[in-house]
Amino acid sequence: MTSFRTNSFAECTFSRHLLLRRWQTTSYETGWRFRADWFLPEVRTVVTSLATRAMIPGATAKSLGAARARNGVSISETMTDLRALFAAAGQTPDVDALQSLAEGWAEVAETAPPISCTDVYTGLATQAHFQRRIHEVSMFGSECLGRHALAVISVPQPRDSRSHCWTLLARMGETVQGQLGGTGATAMYQNSAIHVLFPLSESNLSRLVKCKAAMEALGDGALSPAHMKFYPLSAAAASLPATPAAAAQDSSCETK
Repeated sequence: MTSFRTNSFAECTFSRHLLLRRWQTTSYETGWRFRADWFLPEVRTVVTSLATRAMIPGATAKSLGAARARNGVSISETMTDLRALFAAAGQTPDVDALQSLAEGWAEVAETAPPISCTDVYTGLATQAHFQRRIHEVSMFGSECLGRHALAVISVPQPRDSRSHCWTLLARMGETVQGQLGGTGATAMYQNSAIHVLFPLSESNLSRLVKCKAAMEALGDGALSPAHMKFYPLSAAAASLPATPAAAAQDSSCETK
């Protein structure tokens, strides 16, 4: 295990700088989405703690989680980022630090105003961004509309609460991004359903079917059975993208 504990001030300063750079590089390599948003004052505090004390106090990790939530970073991306720090330091991830990070994120996420196009719970598009993407597609006219469609993958609502827990939402978002990466699709979570705007192709339709199956396997079957419907993208869809029924024409198909 690499040790960043040092004795002299000069050595400590170099150690912090080296660890900071390693963490940043590792975080980018493991999926950090917007590089310009990575550095925060809390990042330096966390690095200083690990470099000088070989551990991250709960309060320090919690403050980083809160800062990430305020900046619109999803819980999944936030936790992956901290794991990247331990990887950069050659250490096993500290479960207590990860727990504190998640607690700080969760406390702020409920009240923090959204400041990005990414939903903090799932890492997918916000409703506003999803609507904007449909509007952008519609601006290219009927030919472009005909090359796109909407898919809605509905999952069972939780029995004991109004919404799925944030840990399951994070896994759901990771699954959707993993399954649909490279397809040109934009996905949003709303009302116990994943809404997907995607370019029509046989390959993309196959990827959506696999995405539905992967979601059903999450949470010990908590998202099963899922149902998927496809809607042609029409002019009506551009004005009411958050209501799938408004985008549907008389012919829609459903998979179960």
